[in-house]
This record gives sequence, structure tokens and C-alpha cells, in this order.
Amino acid sequence: ADTSDGLLVVVDDLHWADVPSLRLLHVVSSAVSGSRLFVVGLYRRVEVYSRQEVAGVLAAILREPATSSLPLERLAPGEVAELARGTLTSAPDQALLAAVERRAEGNPLFVVELVRFAVAARTTDLPSSVRTVIGDRLGQLPPDSQHALRAAAVLGREFPAAQLAEITELPVASVTERVSAAVAAELVHRADRGTYRFAHVLVQEVAYAELSPTSRQQLHLRAARAVRVREPGAASQALDLLAFHLREAGTLSGEPELLADALAATLRAARSAGSQLAYEQAAYQYGQALDLLPLLADPPVTRQALLLELAGCTFRAGAVADAWQTCRAAADLGRARGDAVTIAQAALIVRGLTNDPICDQIHALCREALAVLGTDDPVLTARLLGQLAGTANPFAGGVEAGLSERALVAAEATGDPDARFLALQARHAALTDYRYTLDRLSIGERAVQLGRETGRDDYLAWGHRWRADAFWQLGRRVQVDGELAGYAAVVAHLREPLGRWRLTMMRASLALLEGRFADAAELADEALAIGRRGGHREAEFFHVVFQTHLAPLTGGDLTAAEAFIRQMVRHSPVLIRAWLASLLADMDRLAEAAQEWAVVRPHLAEFPRYTMEWIVNAASTVDLCIRLDDLEILANLYADLLPFADGQVAAGMYTPSKGPVALYLGRAAAHLGDLPAARNHLDTALHICAAMGAAPQEAMTRLELGRLLMARRDPTDLRAAQQHLLAALAIATRLGMTALTVRAEALRDRLPGGRSGPLSPREEQVAELIADGLSNRQIAVRLY
Repeated sequence: ADTSDGLLVVVDDLHWADVPSLRLLHVVSSAVSGSRLFVVGLYRRVEVYSRQEVAGVLAAILREPATSSLPLERLAPGEVAELARGTLTSAPDQALLAAVERRAEGNPLFVVELVRFAVAARTTDLPSSVRTVIGDRLGQLPPDSQHALRAAAVLGREFPAAQLAEITELPVASVTERVSAAVAAELVHRADRGTYRFAHVLVQEVAYAELSPTSRQQLHLRAARAVRVREPGAASQALDLLAFHLREAGTLSGEPELLADALAATLRAARSAGSQLAYEQAAYQYGQALDLLPLLADPPVTRQALLLELAGCTFRAGAVADAWQTCRAAADLGRARGDAVTIAQAALIVRGLTNDPICDQIHALCREALAVLGTDDPVLTARLLGQLAGTANPFAGGVEAGLSERALVAAEATGDPDARFLALQARHAALTDYRYTLDRLSIGERAVQLGRETGRDDYLAWGHRWRADAFWQLGRRVQVDGELAGYAAVVAHLREPLGRWRLTMMRASLALLEGRFADAAELADEALAIGRRGGHREAEFFHVVFQTHLAPLTGGDLTAAEAFIRQMVRHSPVLIRAWLASLLADMDRLAEAAQEWAVVRPHLAEFPRYTMEWIVNAASTVDLCIRLDDLEILANLYADLLPFADGQVAAGMYTPSKGPVALYLGRAAAHLGDLPAARNHLDTALHICAAMGAAPQEAMTRLELGRLLMARRDPTDLRAAQQHLLAALAIATRLGMTALTVRAEALRDRLPGGRSGPLSPREEQVAELIADGLSNRQIAVRLY
């Protein structure tokens, strides 16, 4: 219903929906908050619980903030009477109403069908179930109409008259005439010109159930032949229909030739869907093919091969956990049959993950595959070496020395593109140390080139992403924008949920860098929704990482992030406590932060330097040491960070930047008493912020410069301090950085003269902007 107030969409029978359709509804449910769209979905709980996949997606939809559940109770006696009267053209008598109330037990569909049956049959002796009453109502139709409806049930809930004519071998006019009796009885509705729709899915089910197995088999076979004749080119939708009818005909007949035809058609439908990037539909078809396999004495494809195809489509559809489970099932089959190749292939499908427990399992499977594979397949060996190196856990005792180099040498020797890509991925993972940013930039370029040479968009996507990450760390904004645009174009073409998740997180990080906090929060939440829909375990972790960057800038709530990190502390190495200590300090709970710091301080040297997270941890620890006045560790961190003074405190671009390394060096030098070094670092940080368009970090840097210059007490420095503090205040006020605004105001009030000047704080901000040469309109935009 489209009204001036918005749009109402009603979706019925969700319990019969396929999983891809429900996931589309999940996408809508995550995006409707704040919009003028109201979606009502109806489903029967008992039916849902019998279909685990459907139940899982519906449960995820119900967890969305904009979604609520409203159980519909049975109709009260007065409501039954009202519905019965509305169904008929004349008022039913009390005896009929009483009989309907007893039998229907408040079920609305049963009420309607019982009333229609009773009036047509002129009896109050009513059937005991809704399926029985529908069957009895079908039995009241002329025999020709009954035959037509039973045949139509083979085609689905909606059926064109022309297709029904094909499978019944009758003229279209004759079919239309026979269906008209069902339309008059309100068992069928006209959906469109030449197309009809069963009034309820139960009507279709009952009609289908009245067909004998032989009749069903023959009708499905005719429907399949009609599809082949009508669409010999076999478009994707036609292939799906063809495969469906052949499967039904084959399983009903048990004929080996027909079952083989059904399997071939199903595999064609799966591959066609995969070629069109419809990965969920492809996965569905591969699942159907797996169901057919036991019915064939000598199938042309093995179960493990189909499992691997299914896993690949499931992974590209974004369902990471499900894909890995299927890989494990394939590996189990390979193990049982002594098939090393299957074990190896199962280890290669799920790739590119970080901070996910699955990585450890993939790593173990790679080792097993390499042990049983031998040396007969150098290409597969090279791929496994790349995957082994790429899934090594840097926090679990280090990475095997030289593994990624071995992988790359083996891959180059084979010339196999996938082996080369996996080796590049492994080299990238091995060179995450901040010192190797330029090397990772080069690896990204090689991946881009490989993608162009082979036409593989997935290689191209990884290459652009790696280069964006490197430029993000180097603080090269123009290049960041260029790589982000290239990555976005490839992601749009690939249509893979994992790519969309990463892209959305990257855009959220960029919005946060620029101080567009509302946009950043919205994009981060959108990314979380994408990740949850695919069961992507990393999504929750990185959303918390994002919140711990955003909330301190805006004064947001960190309670949920604290709970998440505390849960990690219970099951992770002691170093996670450094993150918890920094979070508690951001929440101004210094006593608790000091307790956590006392636990983690003796283990700081254990934090692996060769991880991207090292520099983020180091910068956060600088701030923590300043808050806790730990000069010894602060001096060590200053020395560790000094070689990277021109870079950004950032890991991958799908996590926020904490700003220039120089900002943290400046804070550390100032706290350690080296004011000239602090001034140099902070001036460098200010230039980097301007080049990156990082308004929040510019405000932070100007605050630190104001504080530093105030400490020198020189009149010239005091005037410069005032300018920096006023500029910091202007930025903080414009962006809504509440905590920084309070700190900047407190420092400004400590300047000689404090607030005794003739201008109010707001007038001082305006004066600063006028001094920068801004027009009235520009000032208004800046302030509001």
C-alpha cells in the first residue's frame, strides 16, 4: 500500500520462502530504521522450526533494532462471527456459526474455508482439518476443473494458462474455461493477464497431494519438456525450472536415465547461477545435486567434488562459517577415501580471513594436506604453502621463518595464477610489520597486475585493498582515495558480501578521519549488519574496534565495548589487557586502568612487532602511560615509534586511523620534558593532518600545541597558544567533540587574561575564522 505517509509492504508465507529471499528481507530489515517503509512479514512458527536454515535467518531478522515480533492469537468467538459474516454475501445462521467456532478453534483460514464449504455443501457436518475442508471444496468442482487444478499444482503456486495447456495437452481456451470454475469458488485468483494464483499455498498442496505418483511424474516430465521447447537457449530462470521438474520426475520414477538428466540439469543451473554471481542460488542448486547423488548407481561426479563446489559458492555468498563446515565435510570424505587432493582443495576455499578462529583450523588442514599430498602435484603444493603462510597466527608463537618466501618461490616456479596469488597473500601477511609498508604496497601492485593479466576480479580487489591499506598507513590521502575508488568498482562487480563488508568499513574509517561522526557510525553499523547476515565472525570484533575509536571523540557509550573486551580477556593472551586498560582510561576509570596495567606491563615485550596491530597498541599505550605517569615505559615507546614519525597510527583501512605517529611522539616528548622535540613532532603532525583532511586529529594536535606553548610562557608563544586553542575549539565545536571542547576551554581559561577579554567564546571562534579569510556564508557552514 502506497500512502502519503509512506509505504506498507506485506509479505505472506515467509515459512515457505527460500533462504536467499529471506536474506534479502534481512537486508531490508537492517535498513528500514528511520525510513517511511513498513514491512509486515507473516509466518507460521511450526513450519519455520522444521526448516533450520529458514529459522536461523528469521531469528537474525528479529534481532534487528527496527524489527519487532507480534504473535497472532486465535480469533475470539465474536471475531470468528465477524469474519464469517464478512466472507459471505448473506449472514450465516447461528447453528453454522456455532459449528464453525467449535471446529476452527480460532484459525482464520479454517474459518473462511469452513464457511465456504458449509454454504456450498449445505451442511453443518464440518471436516476436522483445514486440508480436509480444502480437499472437499476441490471435490465440489467439476471433474475437468479438478483435473486442471491438480495439474496446475505441479507448476507452482502461480501458473500461466499457456504452461498449464502445454502439460495437459489442451487448448489454452479450454484450460481457461476449466480454471474459471475454481476462480468462481475462490480457490484460485487471477494474478495477471493469462496467469493464475492459488488462493493459498495449502490449496496448491492439497491439489498436488491428490495426484498419483505416476501422474506427478508424467506432469513434471511434460513441464520439463515444455521448458526445453519454449526456451532452448536455457536462460538462468529456465534452467532452474528445468532442473526442478526433472528432479521431481526423476525421484518419482527412479529411472536411472531420468535421474542422470536431472543431475546434469541441476549442475547446469548451479554453474549458470555462479557465472552470474548469484552465489546463493548456485549453492542451493549444488545442495539439490548432492541430494540426487545417492539415487544414481554410477554418478558422473563425486560427493566430495560437489561439496567443494558448494563450499566455494557459500563462501562467496558471505556465509563463512557454513562454507568452512562444508569444507570440513569434504576433507572428512577425502580422509576416509585416502584422497589427498580433496583434503588440499578443502583447505584452499576459505581465504583472506584475519582475527577469526577458522584461520587456525585452515592452517592445521593445510599442514595435514601437505603431509599426505607428496610431491606429485607442484601446483597444489604451491597453493597450500601460500595458504599455510597466509593463515599463520602471529600471536601464537610466531610465524615459521621463511615460509612465505618458500611459497612464493614455489608459486613462481609453477606459473599457476592462483598459487601466485596465494603466495602474494602470504607474503603480505608475513610483512605486516610497519617497517615493510612499502613492500606491501609493491605486493598490492603485483596483485593488481595479476588480476589484470588473468581477468580475475578477486585478485584485483585484494590488490587495491592492500594498496589502500599501505597508503592509509603512509598518510597519502590522494592515493588512498584512488585505491578506494578502484576497490569499490571491483566490489560492485563481484557482489560478494565479504567485499561489501570491507568496503563499508573502509568508508566508515574515512568518514571518522574527516570528522563525519554520524556517517561513520551509520556505515559501521551497516557493515556489522552485512557481516552478521553472512555469519562473519570478524564483523563483531571490528565493530567494537571501531566503537573504541569513535566513542572517545564524541563522548559515546563504551559499556558494550568494555563487555566485549572483557569476554576476550577470559579466553585470550594477557596482552589483550592492554586494550582493556586503554579503554578504562578513556572512560576516566584510572584506578581500574592501573590495575589492568599492572598485570600487562611485565609482558609488553611479548607483543609481536611484526603485526599491523603493534603500532596501534604502541600509540594507545603512549596515552595510557601519560595518564598513569609511567615514564620508563613511555621513554621506551618513544624510541620504538621514532622511526615511523612520518606515518599514521593505523592497521588496515577497515580500521580507523588514530592520527599521525608524530602526534603521539609529541605527547610523549612533552611528558618526558623534551619540549623542543615535542614542538617539532606536533608541527609535523599538524601538516600531516592537513594533508589527510583529518579534522579531529588536527583539533587534538592544536590542543597539544596550545598546552605545550603555554608551558613555555613566552609572550609570542602565548599568542600562538591562544590561536591553536581557539582553532581547536572551533573544530571541536563544529564536529561535536565534547571531551576535547572541555579540555580546550579549560586550557584557554588558564591563559593570561583568561576569559576577561571583550569577546565571548563564540565571538572568539568567529574572529578566528574571519582572520582565516572566511566569508559569512563559509563561517556559518563551519559553525553549524
